[in-house]
Amino acid sequence: MGRGIFCFVLFLCLSLYFSGQKSFAQSGKRIELLNADVSEFDESINARATRLLGNVKFKHENVLMSCDSAYLYRDDNKLEAFNNIRITQGDTITLSGKRLLYDGNTSMANVYEDVVLQDRKMTLRTTQLDYDMNTNLASYHEGASIVDGENTLTSVLGYYYSKVHDFYFRKEVLLVNPKYTMTGDTLRYNSISKIAYFLGPTWIRSAENTIYCENGWYNTTDQTSFFQKNSFLQSKGQLLKGDSVLYNRVSGIGKVFGNVSIYDSTNKVLISGDYGEHHELSDSSWVTGKALLDQFYENDTLSLHADTLLAIAVKNPTDSLKKDRNIFAFHKVKLFKPDLQATCDSLVYSRPDSTIRLFSNPILWSGANQLIADSVTIQTADDEISKMYMVNNAFIVSKVDSNSQANTDSLRFNQIRGKKMTGHFRDNKMHRIDVEGNGQTIYYAKDKNDKSFSVNKADCSDMVILVDSNKVKSITLLNAPDGTLFPIKELPAIELRLKGFSWKEEKRPATKADIFKEE
Repeated sequence: MGRGIFCFVLFLCLSLYFSGQKSFAQSGKRIELLNADVSEFDESINARATRLLGNVKFKHENVLMSCDSAYLYRDDNKLEAFNNIRITQGDTITLSGKRLLYDGNTSMANVYEDVVLQDRKMTLRTTQLDYDMNTNLASYHEGASIVDGENTLTSVLGYYYSKVHDFYFRKEVLLVNPKYTMTGDTLRYNSISKIAYFLGPTWIRSAENTIYCENGWYNTTDQTSFFQKNSFLQSKGQLLKGDSVLYNRVSGIGKVFGNVSIYDSTNKVLISGDYGEHHELSDSSWVTGKALLDQFYENDTLSLHADTLLAIAVKNPTDSLKKDRNIFAFHKVKLFKPDLQATCDSLVYSRPDSTIRLFSNPILWSGANQLIADSVTIQTADDEISKMYMVNNAFIVSKVDSNSQANTDSLRFNQIRGKKMTGHFRDNKMHRIDVEGNGQTIYYAKDKNDKSFSVNKADCSDMVILVDSNKVKSITLLNAPDGTLFPIKELPAIELRLKGFSWKEEKRPATKADIFKEE
């Protein structure tokens, strides 16, 4: 029995001994006192600590600490220091403040009052900072400011990983640079690469533009940035949006990828597509991939599609403080407006002189009329069409029996041909056409039952055609006219078509959606 008790006691003592050894090993290396002018122990002041005064210095592993006075808790491997606190780790990290709590078991430093952390050229200032010497992680929870070169950052909460020089900022984040300010909720910043990463709603404001995004990065050195998630860039009356934006502040070039839209609030023009660029220095933009331009008027909208759309800022001829835009459309151009449709291969929309110029096989439709020429210029005024100039091989065609579904060869068409034509519009509807040079016409006359019974075929240098409700009302032949009224059956089919006749109704966009249809 006695032998059993002895073995039990021995086992218990050994267990306690090894347990103590293990606990001591876990506690880490002891804090080493390097210097103090005065060292005293006063149980009435602090029964568990040694009081140290004057030029106090400590060492713990690779950390050096100095202060004016301190309490050293040897048994707990902890210390509390006061005034002129300075902590150094390696050859880059310096931490200072007025009060320090340091735990040698965890290598955790809690610094209070006028706290300053310096790492290379970066300086952090706050009222309270926690610094883990093992992981090199600093954190603050009561607000801080960080100065790194030209950049000053502030936030309510923050973390700093000194090994990789990464900052994480939370709540009321503000980055101030001489050229811009950045505000947000969450931001990561690397003091070596000088790159800021946005991890939430972020605004970047400068004299030139305003940028918003919810994810992305900004290189504060070369001022290149990448934005995504609800991102947009606003500059000089231009609002640029897209799935993602790559932007360089120095060059002023913004590249937009996916669901691109560029809105000009001054001229009420929206350009959209799959990919686009905006150049701030030239104040120009271009879009490709399902490129679409919408010009918004008071009562309707002009929509234009092409392979590529280019908008270039130009001076306003009547107001030097304002800018207008010339818009260029290249390849497979289609235009839709409720009262006007068109196709061509290239187009120039000039805001300063309110003209739309169509080139390369232009075809236009206005009501029942199809208009063709080598080039066409549309003049607008007060957001309405006022005139249309058709130059070289001008040709106007309208179907006589508008409801007929017969094939083109058996249909009847009113036709006007000339070297040049000028269409005059009222309330966006053509009411008069002036033909200049080599005028020719084929016009079907109808009886009181609206049945075609004869055809008027005439040649004349110049003509004036009056139009009512998109139908020819009268034709006046000027300068040596030569015309004959024939019964329909007396003219062979070949005589019922003027030279250059072409009917392209299948190309006509009937709706806005049709301008995207492939031919």
